[in-house]
Amino acid sequence: MQCPGQDNRYWDGEAVFEVSCPHCGNELEFFKDDSQRSCKKCGNRVLNPRIDFGCAAYCSHAEQCLGAMPPELLAKQKNLFKDKLSLAVRKQFVGREELFKKACLCTEIAEKLCKEEQRGDMAAVLAAALLLDIETPGALLEELKADPKMIAAVNRLLGHQPPDTDEEQASADIFNDACLLTELQSAPQTQANPSFRTASGSKVSKEL
Repeated sequence: MQCPGQDNRYWDGEAVFEVSCPHCGNELEFFKDDSQRSCKKCGNRVLNPRIDFGCAAYCSHAEQCLGAMPPELLAKQKNLFKDKLSLAVRKQFVGREELFKKACLCTEIAEKLCKEEQRGDMAAVLAAALLLDIETPGALLEELKADPKMIAAVNRLLGHQPPDTDEEQASADIFNDACLLTELQSAPQTQANPSFRTASGSKVSKEL
């Protein structure tokens, strides 16, 4: 069955539209399911300014449905999933706002460390940070139709399983430091000489 949003039988008069190329001003015609078009005048790639990737945040058939997505849109897809997961976690913590704030803080720190270290599986690390105090994190990820590889990576981080690859080791180190820094910022008096595994973790601890 084809997704109704991409089935042209359900399209209205706004399904085809024109936009000006931001590079040369030439008019480009887009169908609403086009992720991008190449300008015939200047040759530059132009992203569809109206495309909605809401479903692509969790649909396992997004690439087949929408075509090969450029890096800019793949980044947007990952951000959409992070937002969707954050909302699901918040619902789990209704009446326990302190746990949701802790999860958000841990995620913020984890993202900072990932960017500074430039290694590890950022998507898995951020998801693990958000799910830190969730009783059934794997079930929640499955409910959101997350990729099985991502679910396995998150479960490995949360379960503190020994890493098998360099990337898994980097993710585990960053996740460890993000958790330590979260505790350090939440209750500094309880932390005595925490052992950080990354240079970025040590750096941020000194800033705190």
